[in-house]
Amino acid sequence: MLINVVGDKWGQCGRQNTKRKQHRMKKFGLLLSVLLLVSCAPTPTPMEVTPTASPIPPTATPIPPTLTPVPPTATPVIYVVEAGDTLSAIAKEFGVTVEALQEANAISDPRLLQVGQELTIPEGEAVITATATRAEPTPTPIPPSATPPHVQAQVVRVIDGDTIEVSMGGELYKVRYIGIDTPETKHPEKPVEWMGQEASTKNEGLVGGKIVELEKDVSETDRYGRLLRYVWVGDLMVNAELVRLGYAAVSTYPPDVKYQDLFLRLQKEAREAGVGLWAPTPTSLPPTQPPSVAIPLPPTPTQPTPTQPRPPGMGNVVISYIFYDGVVMQVESDEYAQITNNGSAPVNLKGWRLNAGDPGQDFGFPDFVIEPGQSCRVYTNEHHPESCGFSFGSGRAIWNNKGDCGYLYDATGAMVSEYCY
Repeated sequence: MLINVVGDKWGQCGRQNTKRKQHRMKKFGLLLSVLLLVSCAPTPTPMEVTPTASPIPPTATPIPPTLTPVPPTATPVIYVVEAGDTLSAIAKEFGVTVEALQEANAISDPRLLQVGQELTIPEGEAVITATATRAEPTPTPIPPSATPPHVQAQVVRVIDGDTIEVSMGGELYKVRYIGIDTPETKHPEKPVEWMGQEASTKNEGLVGGKIVELEKDVSETDRYGRLLRYVWVGDLMVNAELVRLGYAAVSTYPPDVKYQDLFLRLQKEAREAGVGLWAPTPTSLPPTQPPSVAIPLPPTPTQPTPTQPRPPGMGNVVISYIFYDGVVMQVESDEYAQITNNGSAPVNLKGWRLNAGDPGQDFGFPDFVIEPGQSCRVYTNEHHPESCGFSFGSGRAIWNNKGDCGYLYDATGAMVSEYCY
């Protein structure tokens, strides 16, 4: 019985061991299956990886072509100035602006170009920038209070050799050239000076009816309210040209001295060349002066004219001058007509009348005696006792700047003098 019990226990143990072995074998088989699955899974090959890396080289290849245009811009274009060249002509030839050309070569004055001078022609972005800047300004005139150094203006009248009248923004302004002085032609107390008319004519030829550019120095106006400016026509500075040709002399008034050295150099050249004001003899006298001395006068006329003296002992009161271009803006109250007694006897002007060219523009003289050689002025609307104290008392200008006539009538109503300009 004991043997049977032992045998049964052994058999149970054997069966349990067998079950354990079988369970272990199942675990081992499961583990082996997992390992085989892992080892048999497909792995990426080099051929499968390369497609992701292949786009990289193509992205690098376009870089060199973007760098190739750079070296040519490093080589500047040099132009040698020839006779007759101007900055504007050179700029137009190379497709750049005058401003870019001046900036690239540090040229402050276009007139300082010299034959044989080497100019660097700006290229690349400098040209693009300059071109864009050049296209921005509009042709609309800018008032003188604006900040740009050069302002466009339309010349409406040439007053004399160094003064013009311009239109800007619908307003009229008188402009006095800076740094120069031309002989007088319209001074109220001076006769027309030698070369004065020639200077005015030359100025008319340079700027008359043209659009000019006005350059300010330091001062805005002179004591008469005229704008002080350097006047440019393209690349030509009119102030400097008048000095170079001998029509003007250098006249410096600090602080407006920007181009003083240029003016002095041009004046020295004109003096050495003996042109204009610096000619050894007055070769440009008005053609009417020599004949008036050389040709004898005809027999004495029966009726004296305003331009010929009357017989001794008689009064000869005439209009001797009309100052029609006043400096007082708009109303020009400082304009006047001047009468002079060219005779040898005093004349009482009571009942005399001065007419300014239009009906109703009359001044009636009071009881006043004008002495031989004495001159009196009749102002538009000012009172000057030192010149007899006469005035039209008009609140507006009465003398036409484009041309007018004055007429003087004596106490009998007879016209004794006529003066036209």
